[in-house]
Amino acid sequence: MTNESKLKRGYLYWAHMDKRRPVLVISPDYRNERASDVLIVPGTTSVREAPTHVILRRGEGGVRARTALKCEQVTTLPRSNLENRPLGSRLSSNRVAAVERALMRAIGLPIAEPD
Repeated sequence: MTNESKLKRGYLYWAHMDKRRPVLVISPDYRNERASDVLIVPGTTSVREAPTHVILRRGEGGVRARTALKCEQVTTLPRSNLENRPLGSRLSSNRVAAVERALMRAIGLPIAEPD
């Protein structure tokens, strides 16, 4: 990845972890512009329903298949582990909010469910 690449919150990117997988950048853009790493939520196509998973439909955010974002596995990755282009368009604000709720659920914070 070049230093000019801008990783943006709410977009999915390919990342090199245990294998190449889609990840959602969840860190705020002001941090993404300055830090050498980014906060991500890894995705998997081995989809299982769980309170800390957010399920994306095929094509949503650019994923090729139905994908679960595993919010209990939130982590940081060096910027160099992410490919420089997003997979597709930004996730909807409702979908990002669902990820935020699942992250809070994963760390045991009380959350208010949307109406």
